[in-house]
Amino acid sequence: MAAGSAGEAAKRARELEIAEGRSRAEAATRVLQGQLTELRTLLTGTLDQDPYVPFARFKETLVVPDFRPSARLLTPLPAPRRETYLPTPPSGLGAVLPGRRRAYAADQAKGEEDYALAVEMHRSAEQDRQVDLERARAAYEQTVDREQERVRRQHAAVDQAAAGFAEGKRRAVADYFREVLAMQRYPERFPTGVKVAFLPADGELRVDIDLPLMGAIPEFESAEYMPVKKEFKHKKITITGRNELYQHVVAQIALRTLRCAFKADRTTIVHSVICNGFVDTVDTATGLDARLCLVSVQVPRAEFERLNLARLTPVDCLTRLHAKISKTPEKYQPVQPILEYPWDDLPYADELDAAAGLDHVKNLLDLDGFEWERLLLELLRAVPEFDEVRRTREFADGGIDLVAVNKTPFVGGRVAIQAKRYAPHRKVKIDAVREIIGSITQREFTKGIIMTTSGFTPDARLEAERLGVELYDGERMLWLLRHHLHREYTIIGHDRRKPPIKKPPAG
Repeated sequence: MAAGSAGEAAKRARELEIAEGRSRAEAATRVLQGQLTELRTLLTGTLDQDPYVPFARFKETLVVPDFRPSARLLTPLPAPRRETYLPTPPSGLGAVLPGRRRAYAADQAKGEEDYALAVEMHRSAEQDRQVDLERARAAYEQTVDREQERVRRQHAAVDQAAAGFAEGKRRAVADYFREVLAMQRYPERFPTGVKVAFLPADGELRVDIDLPLMGAIPEFESAEYMPVKKEFKHKKITITGRNELYQHVVAQIALRTLRCAFKADRTTIVHSVICNGFVDTVDTATGLDARLCLVSVQVPRAEFERLNLARLTPVDCLTRLHAKISKTPEKYQPVQPILEYPWDDLPYADELDAAAGLDHVKNLLDLDGFEWERLLLELLRAVPEFDEVRRTREFADGGIDLVAVNKTPFVGGRVAIQAKRYAPHRKVKIDAVREIIGSITQREFTKGIIMTTSGFTPDARLEAERLGVELYDGERMLWLLRHHLHREYTIIGHDRRKPPIKKPPAG
């Protein structure tokens, strides 16, 4: 009987162990499936969320703690009691003995003296306590005043930002959308870096976002308990499936960023959005840090609002939007951004606008023809990639204003440059792209570049991407002038006529 009972107990223990192992495997599978579902629904899982954030929500709430000094400061010190200092009167025979009466009188005088000293010490200590209490109260009130002033300044800054946003100020608009995009919730292992710039003349928002590395994609999709080996076995996601999921994640993040920007814009100040997604990794060929673009897309508002985000396939959608998306993002194969924003030392336009009235800041639109050509020559000769920069003959340039040699290995060669000095509201159209392509195909040029003080229409950008024409808008022009010539310029349109063309000085 004892042997049978032991066998039954061992069997029950084994069954319990298997049940517990399977339960843990099921729990691990639920976690893995939850992670995969979260990655597959990065876009659709947020379509019911409104990314709009009113400026009032950026204001800090004033929190003033109660005044809570220590118990020592709050509690008055107990006053000394006279009877505790006086001796007990003699009684019986001691009350009539002269020596005992004299001793009692001396003790009583000493007690009165000690009591008077105790009263004085109590008065002094109580006075010190009240002084310390008032100091603590004053320090508390100063802290409250400082906090109120800090919050008041923060509220004023938010109000100023809101007013700047309403006026379309570049810094205010960029700061708002940076805060909104930074508030978007992604899985814990995802980076959260975002950079934003805004071009008022184009109503164009430019966003650079950080993308997760391939390591953010789980390697396993389920877990199973193996009773014989008493261990867990994890089922791996296929290499193809994991790569496709990573590409799906990259595409979702790009579309989610576009949606957030457009949906958070209640004033429709943003007409189009350019989104570039980057990973920070190590170039295995050099061992150096590398920041690589895996997706780049530019979308006008009207075109994006026609999309049904709940039903589309993200990668297919980006393809339809003429986005550049890495075909093998898992290998971090980069794409050339549609427009790479020069973040490193470019101040916002309101800083330039504030300096525009100063004598040393020139408006490119105020230059005459000779000054404009001379500035372009000087600028391109200062760019390290270019050599042998010269201008073409007038009236026979075929739309080419300057020619140069690009010294970059493998991709260099003769370059044709077309420069258009337009007011910010006048965009370079698709005809200009086709014109320079027609000109360089008839000559021995390897690339065409169009530089302008304004911007480009969406059709012009798409055609330039298709034909391999490089585009430099006004923003990049200002950056090049600052970066290579160390000069500040601005681009401000106005109604007055341009200065007449001056003749070059003699000699």
